[in-house]
Amino acid sequence: MDLVFSNLLLTFAVESDIQSKSMQKNKYKYVAVGAMVAVILLLGLYMWMTYRSTVRDISERAGNQLPWAMFYESYHRADIVSKGDTLSLPQLRGDLSLVSSVEGMNDVLSRRYHSEISLDTLAQYMDSLLSVVGLNREFTILEVDGMGKILRRSNDQQTSSALKTRVFSIRRDQSRGIQLALNNPYPEVARRLSPLFAASAIILILFGAILLRLLRYLDEQKMMADLRNDFSYAMVHDMKSPLSSIIMGARFLHSGKVDYKPQIKEKYFSIIESEAEHLLALVNKLLTISKLENKKLILNKQQVSLEPIIDDLVEKAKTKSEKPIRFTVDLLTKHVQADEQYLAEAISNLIDNAIKYSKDEIEISITSQQNDKYVLLKVRDNGIGISKEDQRIIFDKFGRAAIHEQNRKGGVSGFGLGLNYVDQVMQAHGGKVSVASEKDNYSEFTLYIPKSV
Repeated sequence: MDLVFSNLLLTFAVESDIQSKSMQKNKYKYVAVGAMVAVILLLGLYMWMTYRSTVRDISERAGNQLPWAMFYESYHRADIVSKGDTLSLPQLRGDLSLVSSVEGMNDVLSRRYHSEISLDTLAQYMDSLLSVVGLNREFTILEVDGMGKILRRSNDQQTSSALKTRVFSIRRDQSRGIQLALNNPYPEVARRLSPLFAASAIILILFGAILLRLLRYLDEQKMMADLRNDFSYAMVHDMKSPLSSIIMGARFLHSGKVDYKPQIKEKYFSIIESEAEHLLALVNKLLTISKLENKKLILNKQQVSLEPIIDDLVEKAKTKSEKPIRFTVDLLTKHVQADEQYLAEAISNLIDNAIKYSKDEIEISITSQQNDKYVLLKVRDNGIGISKEDQRIIFDKFGRAAIHEQNRKGGVSGFGLGLNYVDQVMQAHGGKVSVASEKDNYSEFTLYIPKSV
């Protein structure tokens, strides 16, 4: 009962850790997306405010020229219609500012001489002034009433998107005014804002690329975390069986019930020893993989004969296998430059895999040949094969954990360290391992062992 409770606690702890890490990864993703949205909104707001400021500046610059054009037009008209009369502007208007002077002159000219402002003449002066200040000269001059209704216009080119200046009064009662409509101010707007927009676009592209890379990294990390969690769960699940066997066997022996039954006692000792060796081998393999990954394992490379290694592995496999097994060995190349211990363990893992994923009758072929760079050692079986999708991950340390449940239901135990071990050993030798497989037909693993120089 204590053993079952301990197993439940261990499983619960692993699952809780999985959920906690998954929630943490999702939190980082939400924060990253939120940051991207915030940056886009802030940058969009800044660009909109800059656009509005630029449009306002253009409108004000153009509007500042309109009173001058009105002044020149009024002065020219007054010189014609007043015939030398002096317009007493200070008395007509309480100040001598340009705007008030134009308003007073036009009011007097309209009341006294019945002379209204000439939009065509005003347009000529306005065209010259806009040219001097470097603004677009596509415009329409509007005469409006006190309510903003258009009474006259200098041309029919005004567009619905025209940028209008403020209204400048030409009557002391503010009943009439002149307004300038810039029909195409947007080239100037674009010219001013194009560096900002280009810089903003570059920033958004870079930020977007960084965010996408971050999200991809988070997804990769989540996938790796899921694989590690699956690996941890699978490892806990598969370690429970030998640990349970060891504990139960030890307790049974400790009870004294088999003290006078040597055969049964020896059987329990063998089970405990076998399961302990299995766990020790697993731990050693994990440590070896860790050393290989961190480049801390020193290989003792020398000229190694393949025949005795393979003969020994074949004999052990036949002894352990509970199914009929037939080996075919054809070594065209009999020697390699390698660390004998780790090479033998790598080949052993491939043979074990062939047996684990076998059908009722096992056929394993081991061959060797060479090319210009490598000795190719191949282990081929007639087993259940490996799908294309699984072939991409089987050499990852946590790869088979992702399909562990499926394998476990199919009667296969373990959690996928063997092929990663093979991959790490071959990389440490300066070589590689590849797989060719067809579902429900065969699998063939090839070790590429560098030739001695």
